[in-house]
Amino acid sequence: MKRVLHPDGTVDRVEFHDRPQTADEARAFAKYRDLSPLELMRQLRTAEWNADVAQSERDQWKATAQRTQTELAQAERQLAAITPDGWELPKAVQELLAHAESHGWRSARAWTPRGTDEMLLKIVVGRDTLPSDAPSRGTQWRFELTWSCVPGSARRAGAGLARTPDRPQWHDAPSVRKIRALISDHPYAADAA
Repeated sequence: MKRVLHPDGTVDRVEFHDRPQTADEARAFAKYRDLSPLELMRQLRTAEWNADVAQSERDQWKATAQRTQTELAQAERQLAAITPDGWELPKAVQELLAHAESHGWRSARAWTPRGTDEMLLKIVVGRDTLPSDAPSRGTQWRFELTWSCVPGSARRAGAGLARTPDRPQWHDAPSVRKIRALISDHPYAADAA
């Protein structure tokens, strides 16, 4: 029980009622029954220190795991970007990637086997918006296109996806010719960022 004195001079009496100990709690607390308050505080301090050390070690392992996952994802992207033996980038893709990179846009590509004699080639070109860009709702330009490749030919698979500053939600990508025109109209200058 304790008394609480309020600024207006009134006093409240607060009583604490612990629920009865369970058998497990009684066994666990038995080793603390004969300890002095000072020894109890030492035990608590030791437990808190051990918990802090365990938390620190857990955080270090978590950071190591996240760093390893990031490195693995980067290595997988680099591996997927390697053109497999016997395959080549379609001319339209080569031209689009070269055009995007020459205008400062980032690009990535990934080859994925599909059956025994077909590959899917996914490319992504994009850039973040700049302060010099017109005010917009979105924060990036991003086009994701896929080609279905068989030995000797390639065709675009589906419309692809796009995100633009004016339309930040995913929507159907325009034609490659229109994407090239958008890249030309909105080059990325690193010094403008």
